[in-house]
Amino acid sequence: MDIMKVNIERFTYQGAEKSSLHAIHFAIAPGKLVVLTGNSGCGKTTLTRVMNGLIPDQYEGTLDGKVTLLDQNLHDFKTGTLAKVIGNVFQNPSDQFFTRKAEDEVALVGENLGMPQAELRKRVKKAFEYMSIAHLMDKNLNELSGGEKQRVAIASTLVYDTKIIFFDEPSASLDQEGIRDLQGILKLLKASGRTIIIAEHRLYFLEDLYDKLYVMKDGTFIKEFDAGELKSSDCKDLGLRAIDFSALVPHNTTKTGERVFSAKDVHVSVGKKELISNLSFDLHSDEIMGIVGTNGIGKSSLGRVLCGLAGKKQDISWGKTQRERLKNAYYMMQDVDYQLFFDTVENEALANGKKISDAYLAEVSWIIKHIDLWNKRSEHPQNLSGGQKQRLALANAFLSEKQILILDEPTSGLDYMHMDKIAELIFELAKGRPTLIITHDIELLLKVCRTVLLIKQDGYEKLDLQTAEYHKLISYFEQMMK
Repeated sequence: MDIMKVNIERFTYQGAEKSSLHAIHFAIAPGKLVVLTGNSGCGKTTLTRVMNGLIPDQYEGTLDGKVTLLDQNLHDFKTGTLAKVIGNVFQNPSDQFFTRKAEDEVALVGENLGMPQAELRKRVKKAFEYMSIAHLMDKNLNELSGGEKQRVAIASTLVYDTKIIFFDEPSASLDQEGIRDLQGILKLLKASGRTIIIAEHRLYFLEDLYDKLYVMKDGTFIKEFDAGELKSSDCKDLGLRAIDFSALVPHNTTKTGERVFSAKDVHVSVGKKELISNLSFDLHSDEIMGIVGTNGIGKSSLGRVLCGLAGKKQDISWGKTQRERLKNAYYMMQDVDYQLFFDTVENEALANGKKISDAYLAEVSWIIKHIDLWNKRSEHPQNLSGGQKQRLALANAFLSEKQILILDEPTSGLDYMHMDKIAELIFELAKGRPTLIITHDIELLLKVCRTVLLIKQDGYEKLDLQTAEYHKLISYFEQMMK
């Protein structure tokens, strides 16, 4: 017996002129892992909202069709009872938290549904132990890492005998170690017999896990694959993220120009803890260099030192003091909300200290169109989606007159199409200006970078990707998934 059957003729959000879903018909067997993929806006998230009951209960619209869960119409379940059967893990787990303490968060669903206290305490403890995070029970959620928050969110779905767990872009904010841990968690949940439905852009960590993979476009399925069927050639044809690292090759064949900057014996510390020491490298006029390393090794802290937000005096040619580096370097943060200040997208892009001229207006217009925000130019930046904010912050970086750019995870959570557009934009606008990219996105690295600074616990190595050294980068990422 199928655990869930989905028959959707059409769904249209309230006030929308065009339907978001149409002609979707499929069934899911118990214990299977199903992947929904496709470019942003294809309908993945809307489909999961229909399947988990958030549409039309939380998101209003007109639904022509139905979803059955355990042979019962999803909307015939009594209020609150779906939480006993269906669990949800959001892209940003913080968005679903209502308490401060990890233990309280996991207990919340049981408290809301009236589970006896003794039984609830027992099940909460068991959920933390199952997720190997018993040490986090009394921790403040705000103090946890992204991966730890995700584990707490998953633990909250295990208080009841949850049959299905939905994941929305679970790898978006994770580094390679976090993705490897997520892969292990998914294996564990699948082995327990739970049904897993994942809306996701990144596919390589799901290669050996998925039982069914559906590719979406314009609100419907355009292709489906059974376990192991999706190949690198399919990803290329369908515009999907890579399923296999070994098929990736470097694209940036630009010859590096003259050396323009250098950093010598750079030291990076957080408090009294030294993360990086004696780091030296040169930068050339048109060089795009990736910075890669495990979580916590100091990549973002290095970025802050290089742009003058930390580090005091350093032997860095574009600024020995913090003030000099702040003047000459631009740093795009991971959380771009901190760098968006103005009332419209247009005003945000124009506020770069340059004199307004026809040439400058043409440049701004070209960039905004290239990052797919032209139709959003009159909207408030805080009303944009996470990916749209990211692209706007990137445009601001390139519109600045800084001598060197440092971009921290500029493609986090982006689909292949938008990653590819961002890569093109970086490649086009970085000409003559060194650009450093801190990222875990191997596809971006091989798409746009000529060199990669690989930071490890025992030192660092600068790789030239137009030599056989690029295989070291592939091997590094493959090892991180083992």
